[in-house]
Amino acid sequence: MTARSEGMRAPCTAGAGEGGKETHATGEQPVDERMAALQAENRALRAENATLQSLKDALQESEERYRRFFEADLTGDFVTTVDGRILACNPAFVRMFGFASVEEALNTSIRDLYEDPADRDLLLVHLRREGKVENQGRIRKRRDGTSIHVVENVVGRFDADGALVEIQCYTYDDSERKRAEDALRESEERFRAVLENSLDAAYRYNLQKDRYDYMSPVIEQILGFTPEEMASMSIEEILGRIHPDDRLSVEAEIINAAASGRGLLEYRFLTKNGEYRWLADHLTVIRDPNGRPLYRGGIVRDVTTKKSAEEELVRIHRDLESAHREANLYLDILTHDIGNTENVSNLYADLLIDSLDGEAACYAASLKKSIAKSIEILGIVSKIRRIHSGTPDIRPVDLDAVIREEIAHFPALPIRYEGITRQVLADDLLCEVFTNLIGNAVKHGGPGVEVFIRVEAADGGYLRVTVADTGRGVPDARKEEIFHRYEMRQRGVGEGLGLYLVRILIDRYGGRIWVGDRVPGRPDEGAAFSFVLRAAGGGGTGRA
Repeated sequence: MTARSEGMRAPCTAGAGEGGKETHATGEQPVDERMAALQAENRALRAENATLQSLKDALQESEERYRRFFEADLTGDFVTTVDGRILACNPAFVRMFGFASVEEALNTSIRDLYEDPADRDLLLVHLRREGKVENQGRIRKRRDGTSIHVVENVVGRFDADGALVEIQCYTYDDSERKRAEDALRESEERFRAVLENSLDAAYRYNLQKDRYDYMSPVIEQILGFTPEEMASMSIEEILGRIHPDDRLSVEAEIINAAASGRGLLEYRFLTKNGEYRWLADHLTVIRDPNGRPLYRGGIVRDVTTKKSAEEELVRIHRDLESAHREANLYLDILTHDIGNTENVSNLYADLLIDSLDGEAACYAASLKKSIAKSIEILGIVSKIRRIHSGTPDIRPVDLDAVIREEIAHFPALPIRYEGITRQVLADDLLCEVFTNLIGNAVKHGGPGVEVFIRVEAADGGYLRVTVADTGRGVPDARKEEIFHRYEMRQRGVGEGLGLYLVRILIDRYGGRIWVGDRVPGRPDEGAAFSFVLRAAGGGGTGRA
């Protein structure tokens, strides 16, 4: 450029030189050389301009890329002045803090978003000293005043003199994670509080290190050893404190638990003060993904008192069984003696009736009747004792044969019987059910009473049996309690004992019994005693 600006072009003083070239005055550059220089300079300028344009395009592309990144970033990005004025922010920041738009956020001081404005001053102090803040959790406020937990990364920008002039911040809303973390911490604290205040001791035994990783503090109350002392014991020391009579079963159960993943140990353990305490240990084996046992965790409970109570119950049960045997023996002797006495009294009553006349004979007949009633009651009591004292021999019984045999005991009574020949699950006392029900009809039915016996199939593998009569019937008010009068003591001497026997026998056979009207809705036309018995296999279905 300097060559082009030197002086004015000199006037042409000569014609073209040799070869047709333009000549110039002595000392001047030829025109073609100057033109070549100008062309070269022009090319350099164009190249320089192209480079500048390329740099400008790259800068614009970089700015556009940064702008897109800034605006699309999921974190809340913003720039502020030292005094808190927001210079720039992205949409994520707007959403995070509840602004309606970027413009609204730019008209807000960042201090308005601090729950405690003093935190801003502490941040500035830290930035001036360190230049940045990394991954710090803070409580901030949204536009509507609600609190959120954020994690911030903050960088300060400084001028040539080292003064803080601008602050860039990248933040994200950590509220959900913080709530989950707080909830987890609270849950862990509650769980730890339960463990440390429980009367049971929780533990985790590290199978790789052969030592306890954790033991509840309550173990000291149970065994006298602190958790640290338990953790320092080797497996041999621990097994060595198990009662010799229990050690083999404990070792076997531990092996089984390693295979099944669960186990229950009960053993006596030698405490620090030298006494044995019974422990119940519910354990679980924890494995790695390859199935290798890593830990054995469980709950240990002191069951010494429970074991003592169980032993006491065994002793009491043994004593009760002994007392029961002695009482039964006494009752057997008493019943036998009473029976002999009544039989002798009955014999003498017969002799008196045969030897007396008139009013004395009537007294003797009344005495015989009382003795017969006493014998009947004693027989029922003996049967009830037999039911309660012995193991029931429940087996298939031919129901039809039992009913026909009992009918034969009442030859003068009109009895109509229809049923199905089937077997039921009962014992040899089943006949007492029909003896008492038919006898009850005779006793309460009055003159001319008739009895009907019917057997029919019922649902669920049962047979329904009905013994009905044409007597006075049972009032509705008494139907519910008629089988319970003996237990409720609403009776005279021996009253209700026969029906009580019937009920306990039906219960014994797995059935139930109830009373209704022979003619539904007409209690004045007779009663119907119905019960169900479990049917046994075999037997025909023909009518009897």
